[in-house]
Amino acid sequence: MTMLYYEEQEHIEKIKMDLVMLCHDKHFGEALAIANQELQKAESLLGKNHPYVTPYMDMLAEIYELQNLKFKAAVLYKEILKVWERTFVPHYGIKSFLSDIFRYDNKTGLRGKAFNTDRYVIRISDNLHLGTGDNRKCYAFPGDPDKCIKIDKPWNEGFHNTPKKRIKKTLMPWLADFSSNREEARFYRLKARNLGEAFYEHAPRCYGIVLTNLGPGLVFERIRDSDGNYSERLDKFLLKNPEKAHDVMELIERVYDYMVKHDLLLFSSNPDNFVIQQMEKSVDRLVIIDWKTVGRTNNDLPLTQIFPTVAKHKFLKKYKELTKRVRDYNKLSQE
Repeated sequence: MTMLYYEEQEHIEKIKMDLVMLCHDKHFGEALAIANQELQKAESLLGKNHPYVTPYMDMLAEIYELQNLKFKAAVLYKEILKVWERTFVPHYGIKSFLSDIFRYDNKTGLRGKAFNTDRYVIRISDNLHLGTGDNRKCYAFPGDPDKCIKIDKPWNEGFHNTPKKRIKKTLMPWLADFSSNREEARFYRLKARNLGEAFYEHAPRCYGIVLTNLGPGLVFERIRDSDGNYSERLDKFLLKNPEKAHDVMELIERVYDYMVKHDLLLFSSNPDNFVIQQMEKSVDRLVIIDWKTVGRTNNDLPLTQIFPTVAKHKFLKKYKELTKRVRDYNKLSQE
């Protein structure tokens, strides 16, 4: 099954290269014809709402943008987002809401959409496990050391995915999503895409959705140091290198300026969400590897959504919490 997935990805990359060359030579008509043809083939094989169709939709939308057909591109991007969201949580309507209120058994209905054409499902084994958070587990991508897969925990097992939390989310839509993948996918499809390459100065790339035996996952770049080793999380890096705390402070200040410039109010100071990429011939880089909390504080009152000054104050508070943690390591190195 994994080989079929890789074969499809190779085909997608080949089509992308062909389209890039055609667009570079201003052959937009031919590029549009090829993109439409490939999209129709994918939809015929997989179905219109299959996540593996969305790369072809992206290709078509990008050609529209090059032709300044912004409305057509926007319609496609909106549809792609819907497909991504439905992949992680197909539907949570009145029946699901009532089943949560009255505690009916609802473990299987919304675990992530099952697709009839599962020929491209890849198998994830326990030895690929990298880490576990409140709502997701992260695995190494089988056969690709430069990628990892984030997968939502099974229904009713995530911190935000309980009947009580789902009821609150329905009544208070500004709260954290019970699917962290849906939440982060929404961020990457909207804010990150609009920022373009500037966003990846301090963020890993997202390579889309992959279907696994554990459910649908989001595929991300694994950050590596210049020597090829995987970059370490902030706390682990400082434990090994407390004397570099001052340098890390400078990196955090740079990231703070970057987020303010691009209006990326990240409400998290969890050191597990940051890695230090060590570079031999250039400046080290602080990379944020979890973006689902941008613009969302998960408070019962949506003050940060209503009042920008409150949001900035909360963002500054999280920034100060992070810098305090780093200063503590700096003190340790001087003792």
